[in-house]
Amino acid sequence: MKKLIEFCNKYRKKVNKYNIAIIVFIIATFFVGDSTLLKRISYERQIKQLNSEIEYYTREKEKNQEKLDAIKTSEESLEKYAREQYLMTKPDEELFIISE
Repeated sequence: MKKLIEFCNKYRKKVNKYNIAIIVFIIATFFVGDSTLLKRISYERQIKQLNSEIEYYTREKEKNQEKLDAIKTSEESLEKYAREQYLMTKPDEELFIISE
């Protein structure tokens, strides 16, 4: 407690109403209100996450577009896709599903 009193007495002469106003303004700017520093940080984090999702879905779209182009160009790839994805068979074939 004694150190606290010494600290206050030491810096009491340097503190005036302008310094207090500046400190209050800084606190109000960064920690109180609608656009605080903490909200800004969380918004930046959300922006990074959404940008990574955009990149992921862009890559997925490109992959799917390549598959679609391959299916549209040849009947063999269309038949292969139908057999693999929808388990379609010809009328005289049997289908065996092996699960791992």
